[in-house]
Formats: sequence, structure tokens, C-alpha cells
Amino acid sequence: MGSKASNSKKAKDKSIKTDKVQGNKFRKSSSKDPDVLVNLPAGLKYKVPGKRQRVIIGSIVIGLNVLLVISVLLYFYSPSFQDFIYNFGRS
Repeated sequence: MGSKASNSKKAKDKSIKTDKVQGNKFRKSSSKDPDVLVNLPAGLKYKVPGKRQRVIIGSIVIGLNVLLVISVLLYFYSPSFQDFIYNFGRS
């Protein structure tokens, strides 16, 4: 049986090793730029997307959701569209 001191020393060594391994993989931003979230190993930096990019991506997502809802409603309420979808899937 080991003493408490040797067990705590092993635990500390293990936590130090895991910290070193995790610290090399991704580092928090140490730069002064508040837009940089993470510095990646190859010199790449992940930045917060700009307002224009967020608006474009949000518009695409909302547009595709509206298209999906319209197509589902059309599928349930239009027998000709339902036949088209059924036959399109078979060919």
C-alpha cells in the first residue's frame, strides 16, 4: 500500500502531463485582438465572424427552413405534388 503523499504526487504529475498535452493542442488567444478566439497550431487564428457573414448565413438558414415548410405543406395538401415526389423518388 502506498502512502497518501505518493498518491497525491502521482495525481499531480498526471495532471501536469495532461495540462501540457492539452496546452499544446489549442491555446487561448494571448493577442490584444478581441476578435481572435483561438490560436491554432499552424499559425491559424479562429476569429469571430463579422456582421455581414452572420447576416448572410442566417438568411440562408431561414430561407431553407421556409422552403422546407412550404414543400411539406404542399406535399400534404396537393395530391399532384405528392405524386410527383413519389414518382421522382422511384426513378
